[in-house]
Order: sequence, then C-alpha cells, then structure tokens
Amino acid sequence: MLPSGNNISFRFTDGDLRTFSINGSEIIQRIYFAVRDETWLNIEPSLHNLTSVVEGSTTIYSYDLLFQEKAINFTTHIVIRIDTHTGSLQIEASGEALSDFRKNRIGLCLHLNASLKGSRCDVIHTDGSSSSVELPILVSPHQPILNIRQMKLRTGHLTSEFIFEGDIFEMEDQRNWTDASYKIYSTPLALPFPVAVKKGDRFHQKISVTTSVETDAPTQTESLYGSMRPLPFPKLGTLIPENFSFEAFNGPAGNVAFPFSYLRIDFRLYRNGWEEKAKEHALLAREKQISIYAILYFSDRYEEEMADFCTFVYTFRLHDHIAWAALLSSTDFVLSGSILEKLVPKLRSTLPNVKAGAGTDANFAQLNRNRPSAEDLDFICYSIQPQEHASDKLSIIENIKGGFDTVRTAQSFADTRPVHISSLSIFRRFNANVDKICPDNSMERYRFAAGNLEAGWFIGVLNDLILAGTEAITAIFYPLHDSPLLELFRKFANRPPEFLLADGSTMPTTYSLLSWQSKGRQYTVAANLTNKEIFISHAELNLQLKPYEIKYVDH
Repeated sequence: MLPSGNNISFRFTDGDLRTFSINGSEIIQRIYFAVRDETWLNIEPSLHNLTSVVEGSTTIYSYDLLFQEKAINFTTHIVIRIDTHTGSLQIEASGEALSDFRKNRIGLCLHLNASLKGSRCDVIHTDGSSSSVELPILVSPHQPILNIRQMKLRTGHLTSEFIFEGDIFEMEDQRNWTDASYKIYSTPLALPFPVAVKKGDRFHQKISVTTSVETDAPTQTESLYGSMRPLPFPKLGTLIPENFSFEAFNGPAGNVAFPFSYLRIDFRLYRNGWEEKAKEHALLAREKQISIYAILYFSDRYEEEMADFCTFVYTFRLHDHIAWAALLSSTDFVLSGSILEKLVPKLRSTLPNVKAGAGTDANFAQLNRNRPSAEDLDFICYSIQPQEHASDKLSIIENIKGGFDTVRTAQSFADTRPVHISSLSIFRRFNANVDKICPDNSMERYRFAAGNLEAGWFIGVLNDLILAGTEAITAIFYPLHDSPLLELFRKFANRPPEFLLADGSTMPTTYSLLSWQSKGRQYTVAANLTNKEIFISHAELNLQLKPYEIKYVDH
C-alpha cells in the first residue's frame, strides 16, 4: 500500500494504457493487447463496448477488442483495474479465435521506459528458480530476461512487483528497433513460429502490478543536456526517390541550393541494367559538385559485381566524387567478414580516398545480431525508423529517445570506427522480417509526410544522434518543396552548423529542440509535438508554440 498523499496518474485512450506513474515517476510506459500476423505486422483492433466505473479508490475499464484483417478474425475482452490507494494495477484478457489463421504473437505486452536502463530486476522464473539482473545499458542483441513468472523492479524511491499469468513471458530490448523501451511479451521467441490458430481457440492472460515507496532509496537522474558544450555536427545527406526529380529539393522556382552535403546513390549490382539507374544520379551529383555516398549491394557473385562497379567508376570519372561506400548484402542483412576481406581492398584500389564501411540498411537489430568485423572498415551503418512496432503519434514521439543508445552500442563494437545512419525516416521503408533490403527507392505519400510532426520528430532525433557522436546521417523523406522538414535542412544549409550545442528538450514527449552555432551566432529550432498550445521556458528561451508549431530563433 502506498503512503497517503501519493499521486497516481495514467493515460487511457482506445484500450491503450500509457504512462502509468506515481509521483511523476513512470512505472509502465505502455500496456496493451497485441495480435501480430505471420510477417510480424501488427493488426490494428477496433474498440467495442467500453465501460468505465469507479468503485471507491478503484477505476475499472472493461471493453472488447476486435482484430480483423484478411484471414485474421480474433476478439478479446479486457478488464483493467487501477487502485489509486494501493498503487496496484491489474489487466486481464480473455480472447477467442473466430477464424483459422496463422500468428506470430497473441497476448499482452508491457513496456518499460528505456530511461530505466541499469535498474535492478529480481526475477522468479517459470521453473521456480530466481536471478537478479540489470536492465541493459547498451542495447542487448537478444532477450535479457527469459521465462518470467514474477519480477521486482526497483527505480529510485519505488519498488514495483509484476506477476505474469497465462503464458510464458520474456523481455526484449526494443531499442534494437529504436523503440525507447524494454518490452515484456508472451510466448518465447525460441518456440517455432508462425503458429496455426484454429477457430474456437481460447486465450487467457493476466498481469498484476503492485508498487511501494521506499523513503530511504536514492533517486537517480541522468541528463544529456544543459551543458551547452559544442559537439561536432554530422554530414547530412539524402537520396532522390525514384519517382521524384532532383528539382524537388530546389523549391518551386528551382533556384535554391541543394541543402545536403552528399547524395546517397544505391548501386544494385545484382540487377541487370543497374548502370542506367545509377548513372543519372551519379552524373547529377558530379555536375552539382556534391559528394556521393554509394550503397553497394552484392549477391553471391560479389567479385564480378565489384569489378563491374569499378568499371563504372572509371567510365564516368567518379573517382573524386565518391566519398563513402557502404558494402551491403542483397541476400543477407550483413556481409560476412570473409567477403569484406576480398571486396574492401579491390574498392580501395579503384578509389584510394574512399571511406569504406559495412552494416545494414535494415534496423539496428540486424546489425546488433550480425556484427561485422570492423578491422578493415572506416565506418559501420544501419537505419532508423520509429514504426517497427506501433504507428500512433505517441509511440513515434516516445521513440525519439531510442536512437542515442543504438549509436553508443554500435560504437562499443565498432572499435572506435564512426557510426553512420544509412537511412533516417519517420516511415518504415520496408519490412525487414520479410525482405533483406528495400525493394526500390520509389516513394509514395506516407502518414505524416511533409507535416510538422515529421519535422518535429527529426529535430529531436537529430539532436540525440549528434549527442551520441554520429558522423553521417542520410535523411529520407517525401521531398515536397513546402515540406517543413525540407525547410529545416535549408536552414542548416543557409546557416552551416559549425557544431551542435549540447542542449535539448527537458520534456521530450512534449517538444523537441536543437541548437547549433554558425559563424559565431547561435540558432535554435523548437517543435511542439502535441495537439495543444504549450509554453517553453528553456535556458534563455521563452516560446509559445501552437499545436505542432515549429519556430526558429536567432540568438
């Protein structure tokens, strides 16, 4: 039971319980019921029969979720009980399959904020054994806790106890997909999947949480911001989507300078006729005197394909224009060390000044679980997007904080080599559970494209990636001339950053902020990430921002 006077807060919307907190300390970031199909895509539910009642100090939510998409037809009844007097929470789910289908996961999921890294967990496992572990500080490539029956988590002045029933639960480090959370979910990944579900199959799960306050426990706080210390600003680049022209980046009159220091060009060496697609962009980059960031995709014919690429470089005299070359696989997520040992010397014999790297254009998970040998490399790379597991606005905003730890983890196994983000996008470019690489670089309009939320997300992510020490970032987005995100990169181009000022938002789910210095002057951009008007008092800034508004400040 909690002492009197403690304040319990939470957010409940459409069957989604978020930010369950006591005295401002978040205990649970999110708890919800998920159905994921055989390709790991989330099936979005519809909400029915919602009721909410208060019985003394207990609030009870009751509702049904219906998951229907293609062959999937599944319903579950959810009951949530929150007792503000004892600080307890219980969520119970009873579901039934209404059709035959195949699933990779069905059940309750609980997220713990990644800011809890380093916190101690005392675990009782399903076989009755016990262990004590810390939530990983660097991103764990595999599940840090398995076979969970009960778990006690101590964070500052609070100790929370979790009990899991109805299935075997385990934890994964969602920062692998740049989600800023640790997720506890049901059904171990070690079991075969997908699984056939039969009409009439029933599911039942329950999670119970109790929290107590320890007045003698220390409060641990960590801040990356506030020092205003200067940090190197990365190189910023982009690619031109196959269904857009170069002029899309130049404004309606076509008289604005290209606002990036390099152009990413994908050389799909495994395809017949790859030269024609690559030539147009390569010659354009040479004409505009922009560096080329080459993404080289190899198949099992990699030696022939490298020879073809070297011939292409000679033919079009690109020796002085290709600054970086990332060697990737078209058939696997990361090229093996033995292949890199053969390809890197050949690349450098043709391009002696090139920076050669390897990694993946998929999620950090694919790099973290298939770490390349860094011995002959100048950098390693991977991509970032916030929608691997959820696509709602709050999840996207929460995941702004997921990138920093991926860079620090990559640095830990890159043997001091720089880290590059091969693709930074608010949308999911491809499903890495199905495809090894993005099928092509054409781009359809996606949710939040060319909107203020996209630009606000980028502002927050760029700030944290620069704080972590990222050397190069390739921004991929829908390049409309009036895009607020394109305007952000034009600001950088017109006021070239000499370095980032290590500041940043103190309320990262409310606003994002980035400050830099150019020619001795300080510039700041701030973005409201909410649908409400807010007032920011931050260092020397006092800003009033309308919903999703972005403001630039010259100090």
